[in-house]
Amino acid sequence: MKSKSILAVAIAISVMFAQPLRGQQTTASQPQEYQDIPINIDAPIEPIPVKGVDGKWQLVYHLFLTNLGFSDLTLKSVEVTDAARRNVLTRYADKELAEYYRFRTLLPTPPRAEMPNRQYPRHISSGRTGVLFFWLTVDTPDSIPASLKHRFVFEPNPLIKLRRGFTSDREGGEMILDDYAVSVSKEKPVVIGAPLRGGDWRCGNGPAYNTAHQSLTIRGGNVRIAQRFACDFNKVDKEGNVLPNPFPDEITNKMFYGYGAEVLAVASGKIVFVKDGIPENVPQATGEIKPAVPLTRETNAGNWIAIDLGNNRYALYAHLQPNSIRVKVGDKVRKGQVIALLGNSGNAAGPHLHFHIGNEYRINGGDFNGNEGLPFVFASFVAGGLKHRMEMPINNTVMQFQ
Repeated sequence: MKSKSILAVAIAISVMFAQPLRGQQTTASQPQEYQDIPINIDAPIEPIPVKGVDGKWQLVYHLFLTNLGFSDLTLKSVEVTDAARRNVLTRYADKELAEYYRFRTLLPTPPRAEMPNRQYPRHISSGRTGVLFFWLTVDTPDSIPASLKHRFVFEPNPLIKLRRGFTSDREGGEMILDDYAVSVSKEKPVVIGAPLRGGDWRCGNGPAYNTAHQSLTIRGGNVRIAQRFACDFNKVDKEGNVLPNPFPDEITNKMFYGYGAEVLAVASGKIVFVKDGIPENVPQATGEIKPAVPLTRETNAGNWIAIDLGNNRYALYAHLQPNSIRVKVGDKVRKGQVIALLGNSGNAAGPHLHFHIGNEYRINGGDFNGNEGLPFVFASFVAGGLKHRMEMPINNTVMQFQ
């Protein structure tokens, strides 16, 4: 689904939806009549079902909610059902909507500690956009819906009066929007091989609704979540440590178990972007990031590679060792080929491999986050002593590649 340009014009468009009461001036402090709830809901993507290592099928997507009215809107709850079977898949109310990773106002967003009140995360001011994140699961492939129905309930606002017989509990009461539908994609996740050899490799900040990878970026007039299904692969010992413990006050990259590991092409394809020459960071025992060069849009991923896998699917590898990259733009690579070494460049606290799959948007132009993150499954891996096939790791899965 194509994303709409809604942010810059939201306040201007609101004039078309709001009608001042007869004899009164149009101000934000006076009641306004509307034909419908003054909200624009936009679904930038259709969720692609993907089986996780937990055996469940994940449906991941987000919605933009833009307030086109003169008065503020406060989301009270949202319920998602299978449109055909009518069974409830999830319901988010006050507690869930107050979570930063579940619902937030689009940029600029103040630090959570500075939010003015507890309602802020679900409060959408006039002309602002809120982003609502969904991470749903179903138990079997037969349970995957063809379409998802949404029911939104907004808190009463005496400054908003609805003219038509739209669903409402009572005059001036809760405002209810039913039947907003999101189609579930019929596409399949891309199947890939191992990006690294052996193990144990922990998929840190891995696929989950509440990790640091669920961050919004604005590129070319569109909001993207490039790293939605990303993994930060760290090699760990049996205790889960990334380097021998206890470790000294001064540590080096070479102390990390994964440092210098060979990074592999996950499938055959064509190299479409290479960034090299960014020096490595010196790791800090405190976990603080001290980048060797200032972090910018061009240096954030450090040294990185993009492989065109075909069918608008691209494999992206970040934080590689400088001068270890063994491919150049235009090269054709085969599955399992060594393309670089694991390092600690860019926005990284220590040596690890950042990996994700994205679409083509702006990748060829050298924009690591200029794509929409897409789900993927590994052909096979071992986790928890069991062999898994055609599944995606989830956050903190410890896995071995063969």
